[in-house]
Amino acid sequence: ALSSRGTLVLEAALRNALLALERALSEQQRQRGACGLWDVHQPASRTHPSSRLCPPGSCGRRGVPQANGTAPRGRIMGGSAAPRGAWPWLVSVRLHGELMCGGVLVGRSWVLTAAHCFGRNRNELAWTVVVGDHELGKPGAGKRAVAVRRILPHPKFNPKTFHGDLALLELAVPLAPSPTVSPVCLPSGSAEPSPGTPCYIAGWGSLYEEGPAADVVMEAQVPLLSQETCQGALGKDLLTSAMFCAGYLSGGIDSCQGDSGGPLACEDPTSHHFVLYGITSWGDGCGERGKPGVYTRVTAFTDWLSLQMDSAPGSREPSCFDLLAVAQLPPEQQSPERARLCAFYSRSCRAPQGRASCARLAEETCHARTRQCGELGDKPGLGCREGSHFWTEDRVTSLPLSRHCASRWGGRQLPPFAELFGVVGPQLQDWVEALRTVAGGSHLVTTWDREQLPGEMQLFLQVSCPGLNASAARVGAVRDLYAWVLRVPQADLAMTFQEILVDLGSKNTKGLYRAQVRATVGGRPTAFTGLVGLDTDTLARSMPGLVALALEALKT
Repeated sequence: ALSSRGTLVLEAALRNALLALERALSEQQRQRGACGLWDVHQPASRTHPSSRLCPPGSCGRRGVPQANGTAPRGRIMGGSAAPRGAWPWLVSVRLHGELMCGGVLVGRSWVLTAAHCFGRNRNELAWTVVVGDHELGKPGAGKRAVAVRRILPHPKFNPKTFHGDLALLELAVPLAPSPTVSPVCLPSGSAEPSPGTPCYIAGWGSLYEEGPAADVVMEAQVPLLSQETCQGALGKDLLTSAMFCAGYLSGGIDSCQGDSGGPLACEDPTSHHFVLYGITSWGDGCGERGKPGVYTRVTAFTDWLSLQMDSAPGSREPSCFDLLAVAQLPPEQQSPERARLCAFYSRSCRAPQGRASCARLAEETCHARTRQCGELGDKPGLGCREGSHFWTEDRVTSLPLSRHCASRWGGRQLPPFAELFGVVGPQLQDWVEALRTVAGGSHLVTTWDREQLPGEMQLFLQVSCPGLNASAARVGAVRDLYAWVLRVPQADLAMTFQEILVDLGSKNTKGLYRAQVRATVGGRPTAFTGLVGLDTDTLARSMPGLVALALEALKT
């Protein structure tokens, strides 16, 4: 428990550092534009890739070798269990900890899934994505729950026809690729494999129609069907150009309820990397004769996907996650961050409005949105049964059921966002003070690695663009201030306490004992002396101090 709580605080510290650095870099870029330097080696606006894919060649690689043979080896609905880590881009999408749908990792911060999974609950605070998942309800190497920052359903999604049935989820933190967690490749154009090409589907869906969900990831190989074959089987009225079919007209092998949002990926014959061509969407029953599964055609939406994943951070309305995260920042950072987020709403001001009036309106709108988010964080989301009822009652009677809501997952309920820090210890202020202490001890070294500009240009910038020098100094200062956490590799972003040796004769008046602590923080082994309680109450009170000492060890 102490290790998981320490890891959560370390992740919060990294997020604060990335937010501060992104603000500084954005201001530097703005100053460059004001000085007419847009063409002079602009720095990246982010310190981590948050859009598109990982570096070329790193997507679409399976975690384990494929089985020999090309014949269908099994089926999701009662067929073959996939080897652990076989589909490293497959994730589970959960509402309050309960499995709702599958999803596909398409970038370090992006998951693609089906839009119908969210029903009436598009409150990102209620949703999490579990990466590295294999066996539901049990821990595993590389398995990790990640908060959802933003839910972006396709704007033309039609819940009656399921046209445009896909949604992007932006994760709260970027993920580092590993053998069990890595993205699939997205199509580079509109070309698709020809009908008959064997592709793969995977998920935790029902083993048979109306049956229970699978305990482990199931996989199946299914051939792509031509549009003519699909329309002949299901009817022209139900199938749009943004859908396609895959499976066997003889039945028996198919995706099923609970597999919605999962991938249909095909192996590129040249590179042997897997490319995502379909998102599991709907079907008339599961594995019935003459009724193949229907998938959202990813190539029909590549422009929209690129636009969303490449959009600048300030181009969208702040999400509830962003607005409520402000309260977790140190007090001196909250006002600037809130102002940055609320600036989005000034775009809605009409031309005749004055600057002061516009700023006031934007602030009021932003505060109202923040209050609404706080209320959403306290409301329980729709359960699986309720969500399923919503989607079936609104659809035409001839349209088959969507393929989510297979069964309830017995995981624990996740708390509202405002309580996320409450569960890591009884005293929130302890965590805030601990983080502030660690950051506050750093020395601000205002260094700036500027481009080698001609002497005349340097002189011009000093005289005519003093803001550029100041913004560059600020970038260097922020990097130095948070270097202790920015230098931690994503794969090592964890705090693991291995041993606590307690001196039983050292109990003080607060019921705490001196202890020698051995831990690994950010990938670095460390040892220090601290105070620890042995009963439930004193142990909870001593945790913030132990985590603060561990963070201090990482800083030094």
